[in-house]
Amino acid sequence: MCESAENTENQKFKSKLTKHDAWRTGPHLNSDQTLKPDEIPNIRDKPSVLGEEWCGIFEIEVDFKIQHFMTAMTNLINSPNINSTVILRADILRKKKYAYLTESDDFEIEDYINPLIDNEPLLTEPCETVLTRNLNDTEIKQVPLDKNFKPSIEIVRRIIPRNPSKDYIINQTCLIMNNSKTNSTLVLYTPHIENPDEIPFYLPPARSIGILFNSDNSTLSISYLPFKSQPIDFFKLMSPSERPIRIAYRLLGTSKKHSNGVMNGYTKRVNHDQVVPKQLFQDRYISLKQKYAKFLVDNWNESTDPRKHVFEDIAIAAFLIEFWISIYPTKKSFEFRDLGCGNGILVYILIMEGYKGEGIDARSRKSWDSFPENIKSCLKEQVLIPSVLLRPHPLAYAQNPLLTDNGQEWKVPIYDKVQHQGNIKNSGKTIQLVECYSSQKLLNESIVNVAEFPPNTFIIGNHSDELTCWIPLLGYPFMVLPCCSYNLNGDKTRYPIIKGLNGRLTHEGNSTYQGLVDHAEYLAMMCGWKVEREMLRIPSTRNSAVICYQRNEFVNKSIYEIIAMEGGAQRWVENTMALMKKKPRDH
Repeated sequence: MCESAENTENQKFKSKLTKHDAWRTGPHLNSDQTLKPDEIPNIRDKPSVLGEEWCGIFEIEVDFKIQHFMTAMTNLINSPNINSTVILRADILRKKKYAYLTESDDFEIEDYINPLIDNEPLLTEPCETVLTRNLNDTEIKQVPLDKNFKPSIEIVRRIIPRNPSKDYIINQTCLIMNNSKTNSTLVLYTPHIENPDEIPFYLPPARSIGILFNSDNSTLSISYLPFKSQPIDFFKLMSPSERPIRIAYRLLGTSKKHSNGVMNGYTKRVNHDQVVPKQLFQDRYISLKQKYAKFLVDNWNESTDPRKHVFEDIAIAAFLIEFWISIYPTKKSFEFRDLGCGNGILVYILIMEGYKGEGIDARSRKSWDSFPENIKSCLKEQVLIPSVLLRPHPLAYAQNPLLTDNGQEWKVPIYDKVQHQGNIKNSGKTIQLVECYSSQKLLNESIVNVAEFPPNTFIIGNHSDELTCWIPLLGYPFMVLPCCSYNLNGDKTRYPIIKGLNGRLTHEGNSTYQGLVDHAEYLAMMCGWKVEREMLRIPSTRNSAVICYQRNEFVNKSIYEIIAMEGGAQRWVENTMALMKKKPRDH
C-alpha cells in the first residue's frame, strides 16, 4: 500500500477521536494509568498463529494453566463490563457446548436459546432513545481460522452499554476453541458488524479479536482480524499509543490478571444481585437515567458534584422500584418515607414514577427549590424524634390511660447563628443559654416528626447517618444504607464486626463501616425482622443495604429492652435538635 493510502486510512480512524468522545478513548485505560509507547510490548512483526489474515499484536509469558484460563475467560464472556466501563452487561442469546465423543470429529451438542431472543433490545423497561445495530442477526459467526481449531463453546451475546442513547447495542459471537496439535485454547470475539465504520466506540475497529493461550510454551497472545475493507497491515501501521493497540494491551492484561486470580484461589468477597436480578435493575436504571438525569444535573443548586449524587440516587431508585414490584401488588398499596432525604432527588424520582411518599430532613436543601410544587410539598424540614422517647411507657399508660407523654424534659444549648455560641456573662462567669423542651411540647412541635406513619409505610434510610440504627427499631419495613456511625444517642461511635452474623460464613471487611452495617443488621434481628443484605450497584464504596420486610414468628426483645441494651437514648433529643443549626453533610 502506498504512503498516501496508508495515511488516509489512519487519518480516517483518528478522525473518530473527537473532543466530545475524549473521555471514552480508552475504555480499558484508567485516567491515572497513561501508558508511554515504550511501556507496551510489541510483537506486531511476528505472524499470527491464527492464520495469515490475522495480525498478531502482543504476546506475554504466563504462569497459569489451561483450566485457570478457561474459568477466567468464561467469566469475562459473561461479564464484559470487567473489560470496559462503557459496557453495562451482556445477555446470552445462544449457547452451544460441544462434547467430543472420540478422537474423531464426532460430538454431541448442548444447545441453549434465550426465549426472548427476538425481543429488541431485550430491555425490560422502555427507553426514549436506544441505538442498535443488526440485532436481528443472532446466528453464530465464523471467521477465517487455522483448521485445527475445534469449537468447545459457541455463544452469541448481546452487549448492553451503560448509555444506549449514545453507544450502540450490538450482538457478538464469542467462541472458545481448542487446538490439540499446538495444545492451545483460543477465545474469539466477533461483533455482528460488516463495516468497520459501524463498530461501536467501546470496541476496536476489528472484524474479530483472538486471545490465545498456548500450554506448550506458557504464552498468552492477542491478535486482530482486519475487515476486508481494511488494508492487511492496518493495525501494524498504528503506533502503540493509538486506541486499538491500547485496548489490545488492556484486554491481554485483564485476561492474564483474572487467570492468575483463578490460579491463586481468588473468590469474590461481594455478591451482588441477591435481592433484585441484575437485568431488571440495570434496565430500570437505564430508563430512569434517560428520564431524569439531564434535568437533575442541569438544575443542580448544591455546591457538590451533581454527577455523583444524581446517578447514585437514580440507581437506588431503580433498585427500590424493582424491589417494591416484587413485594407489593400495586404502587397504591403502600407509601414510603425517606428519612434523612438530603437533596431530595430520591423522593423526586419515586414520586415522578407514581409512588406516594415524603422525604424528611432536619435541614432543607437548595435543590428542593428546583422541583415542581407537588414534589416540594412532600419534602419536610423536620427532626425525627421517635415516639418511644416521648410517649408514656406501656406500663405507665396501662395504669393511667389519660397520659399522652412521658413527662421528660431536655435542655438544648442555644447557638447564635452568627457567633456560633449562646453564652452570656454574669458576675464574671460564662453561662451557656439553653432552651427547655418537654416531651409534651415536642409532641406538638411542627418541626418534630415522631415517626408515627401509616401502617403500610416503607422506610428508606439512604446514608441517613444518625438515623441508621433507629430505622430498624421503628416497626416498619425498611431499607437502610449505613454511612457514618452513630449510636441511639446520636453520638459518634464505633461498632465491632460480628463474625457469623445471620449464619454468614464470610465477611466483607474489618472496618468501622462494616461494623456499622453488622450492627444495623443485628438490631433488625433483635426486633424480629428477617434480614436480607445486598451490595447495591451504586457509585459509592458504602453500598451495603440492610433490607427487611418480613417478620419472624417470635420477637425476643421489645424496643425498650433494645434501647436499654444499647446504652439508652437520653441525648438523642438534644443532639437531633442541634442538627437543625448545623451545616448539612455532603456524602
